[in-house]
Amino acid sequence: MALEIGEPQRMPDWSAITERLRRMALALTRSCDDADDLVQQTLVTLLAKQPDRVSHTGYARQTMMRIWLDQQRSLRRRLRRVARLALTTGTWHTDQDRLSMSDQHNRVRRAMDTLPPRQRAAVVLRLVEELDYDEIATALDCSVQSVRASLHLGRHRVRRLVGEAS
Repeated sequence: MALEIGEPQRMPDWSAITERLRRMALALTRSCDDADDLVQQTLVTLLAKQPDRVSHTGYARQTMMRIWLDQQRSLRRRLRRVARLALTTGTWHTDQDRLSMSDQHNRVRRAMDTLPPRQRAAVVLRLVEELDYDEIATALDCSVQSVRASLHLGRHRVRRLVGEAS
């Protein structure tokens, strides 16, 4: 139905739309901040691509679900890449190695290089990527108990080796 000239355009009820989307986003993300971000991204996407369908609840929910699924797939791919990188047997050498590093940093690096691949991966995913135990277990395809054991052993060995070099 096209708008006639002189016919007032109805503005969508933004609070109702946002509240419906926010409830769904909270159920998906389980975090208020993440839910707000998802709602905002959904509204921006709708307004940019289909402004006339913003108030259509089903279309808005479908758009939100697609955005959330894309985020989850992207996160899983990123976790797999980081886990593969952490599991490689090579040492951690970058261009920064040419620069002078502190002695403490070198000791930690050498200690990390001596860790078995699974322990090194667990420590990197926990300390560098700040993942929780469940996410690390998923990335490494092992149990949470295995992650806890790997972290304990890896941290203990790094502390011992760094302490001995002091």
